[in-house]
Amino acid sequence: MTAQRFETSFPETGEGQAEARARNKVRRLWQSGDLFHVSLRYPRRQGAPNIDRLAGILRNGLIAPGCCEDGSVVSDLHLLVVGCEPSYDRLIFLHRFGQPSWLYTICERGRFAVYVDPAFPVKTPEEMGADWPELSQDEVYVQGRIGPEHFIGIAIHPADADAILSELASEFQRLAIPLYDYGGQVLWPS
Repeated sequence: MTAQRFETSFPETGEGQAEARARNKVRRLWQSGDLFHVSLRYPRRQGAPNIDRLAGILRNGLIAPGCCEDGSVVSDLHLLVVGCEPSYDRLIFLHRFGQPSWLYTICERGRFAVYVDPAFPVKTPEEMGADWPELSQDEVYVQGRIGPEHFIGIAIHPADADAILSELASEFQRLAIPLYDYGGQVLWPS
């Protein structure tokens, strides 16, 4: 199934301005130094609430599970790490794209990547201290929250495009950020 592009035309006010701003942000994906977070649209973890993660991220930003008061941010991983400061559940795990990042470019239905402004301040494993447990060679961290105003794009599986565009087009317009498929094709703005 080929994804349809979001083809609605808007005057150069309101949504039209958002589309023009988003068009100015279009760039190549998976470039050295890109800062991104990968997730699944719906949790796989048994017993987790069936919440649309992408919709929540577009509305509220990326939020560390331990900083989410309503319980709507739940990791699919069950990690218990003790003796670390700050605690693991109060961090957002991002990746700085490089050679070890190939694992995160694997595209499967329901998976998406949130691209964050590469200038956004992050902490490296070295800055976290000598005893910090590093799970991935390209990981970097942000404590608490990254607001959606720092997003520069979202990449999705092509088979998810029609549903995401029909359900979340207003969020992409509000934020004026491009939507791509994992291969880099721009799905919005058209």
